[in-house]
Amino acid sequence: MHVALAGSGPPTIILLHGFPEIWYSWRKLMPLLSSKFRVIVPDLRGYGQTEVAKGGYDIHNLGKDVLGLIERAGEPVILIGHDWGGVIGWHAASVYPDRIKAYFAIAGPHPARFFELLVKSPRQLLMSYYTFFFQLPVIPEKLLSAKRAEAAAQIMRRSAIVPGSITDEDLDIYRETWTLERMRAGINYYRMLGRRPFWPRRFYREHKTVCPVCVIWADRDFALSIAQTQGLDRWCETPPEVHVIPDCGHWIPQEAPEELCQIILDFLEGSL
Repeated sequence: MHVALAGSGPPTIILLHGFPEIWYSWRKLMPLLSSKFRVIVPDLRGYGQTEVAKGGYDIHNLGKDVLGLIERAGEPVILIGHDWGGVIGWHAASVYPDRIKAYFAIAGPHPARFFELLVKSPRQLLMSYYTFFFQLPVIPEKLLSAKRAEAAAQIMRRSAIVPGSITDEDLDIYRETWTLERMRAGINYYRMLGRRPFWPRRFYREHKTVCPVCVIWADRDFALSIAQTQGLDRWCETPPEVHVIPDCGHWIPQEAPEELCQIILDFLEGSL
């Protein structure tokens, strides 16, 4: 597993990126946090410079990947996840409660709440159309990686709300990693989760998140509705603190890093 490192600790922060990103999506937040924390930023399984494993793309194995990072850190950590990194982070925080001091879900839905809203919310169902497309074999990864991943680049560029937050130069760095096999690896996260859509509600009722939780969303997220921030008390020992960043899109660490950093620091000051 490839990681980028900054700062020194304790305490230690681990940042988990989403789809179809790499560690680079945290490039703006890392220097803001590294003056106070040791920051560990991996390329998740199958992404970037991390090995493309033949399997293990289910949420339980992805959570074990995070546990491995925590063990290498040598201490309980502050965990921050965005998008798919947020999904994995929820899982890790619920099954490894003694290893995580605080958890931040940044546009990263709780698995049980996500599937609940797919059934109850026509808006979320419409916003999640692409996840159903990702259940198809072969076609999604071929489409997104074709022509030097032009489709993936266009999606990221057009869904960012803050002007200049994701530049052509940034997209060139992503494009270098958006190969067919690595795009397939990222889409396999969706495929594995989609095979068992009914288990999360019961599982997370029995494995609640114990540590303090802060949920951070954008008001103009194209993929995940604000409703994802509601009703989370059922899966947390303490009700999460929720923040919604205005005039921001889904790529919060890249679109609003300063505001995100301030929310993180304020929450940690009040909860640890």
